[in-house]
Amino acid sequence: MKKISTFLSIFIFISGILLSCSSDDDNGTENNGSIIGTWNGISSTYNGQNAGIPDNNIVIFNSNNRVEFIYEGFGNNGQDISEEGSWTLNGTNLRIQWDDADPGLEIYNLQILELTNSTLKWSTQVDGKTLTETFSK
Repeated sequence: MKKISTFLSIFIFISGILLSCSSDDDNGTENNGSIIGTWNGISSTYNGQNAGIPDNNIVIFNSNNRVEFIYEGFGNNGQDISEEGSWTLNGTNLRIQWDDADPGLEIYNLQILELTNSTLKWSTQVDGKTLTETFSK
């Protein structure tokens, strides 16, 4: 997992992508949807510019407040790699605490912009710029 964390540290610096989540007991119902389920990345922007499909193109939120980010094809020889952690949602503030991360990268904070039964959209600040990612169920 250290290789994954190191890779993600470099990737964040280069492309500005890293996640951190939070959850409360209503699991996002304030936004008329539940965060629980499997989400597939459909688009992202970095500082307002199209950045394609999110690298963490599959995100799975479980009801036991566990989360898995899957990076398809990012491993050696094109294997999928994943990171796991715990999530909490407090209003629109999503926080992920990674199980295994390099120092300083253990927590990823996101602002939920939209959460419906079929759409999850969040944003975060990376190097002073805004990363926005959109997922669908």
